Amino acid sequence: MRNQLIRLFWGSALILIGVVALLTNFNFLQGWSAPFWIIALIIVSALFFGTYFLSGVREWGWLFPACISAGVAATIALAEAGVRDSIVGVPVLASVGVPFVVAYILDRRQNWWALIPAWVMAVVAAITAIADRVPGEFIGAGVMFAIALPFLVVFLTDRSRWWALIPAFVLAAVGGLVLLTTVTDGELIGAFVMFAVAAPFVVVYLLSERNWWAILPAGIMASIGLAIAITGWRGFDLNRAAWMNGVMFLGWAATFAVLWLRPAAQPHRWAMYPAIGLALAGVLAVLLGANFQMYWPILLIAAGLLALFGALRPRGAH
Repeated sequence: MRNQLIRLFWGSALILIGVVALLTNFNFLQGWSAPFWIIALIIVSALFFGTYFLSGVREWGWLFPACISAGVAATIALAEAGVRDSIVGVPVLASVGVPFVVAYILDRRQNWWALIPAWVMAVVAAITAIADRVPGEFIGAGVMFAIALPFLVVFLTDRSRWWALIPAFVLAAVGGLVLLTTVTDGELIGAFVMFAVAAPFVVVYLLSERNWWAILPAGIMASIGLAIAITGWRGFDLNRAAWMNGVMFLGWAATFAVLWLRPAAQPHRWAMYPAIGLALAGVLAVLLGANFQMYWPILLIAAGLLALFGALRPRGAH
């Protein structure tokens, strides 16, 4: 019975739309082109909405053509009313997000993912509405922050989905970077990028010590950011290259030292060796300055020889 009603519904509507289209083609409805399409799209939207409710509310896929048809009709109506700014495109963009909202409401546990496209479309629609009134940098930053937010919500609703922190932080960092370019340039922007990339790895480690591996990318990126920030400071008059290398190597040494010294069931004694080696390299980079470029290959060779000596030394030797 339900399928029969849907077929009768669609059959009658298609005949009606076809008749009106023929009348338009033969100029019987001159000057009615835009109103015809508005009415036709409203009818099509109503048909899809009727099909959706007859099929059962869980068949939310029918809402896409229903909402989009209504959105296009609203856009045409706004254009016919003389609206010329970017707000004309809002109904179509908003209509794409509505089915995702319904999908989430119907099953919040299974369809949690629907929040992301729903939020993205809502933000894009809102930004489109103000695009003619707000500077481009703020619009770009707003888009990045808005897209980052649902990933953060995904993590906050289920802490086991820590992966969502990475796109959230990266997108937020890009948004912050866009805003930062309006007030500064050069080294500070590079430092900001490095700190932003390091931040999610810090959170991942703090969530569980089993994620010890996150210490390494967090420390490496943060050290690079710190070196860029210190040497990029306008009041810094010392040898920039020497101090940049020194701070970076010492930061990396501290990263491996944290991994080595952290209290954990799984020891990481191996981290002692890169910690000591990088600390030595950092001190030498500061002391030797530009001459460090001549010495660090020799240090690598010495380290390699020491490793070989340890590997080839007889087991009984002291």
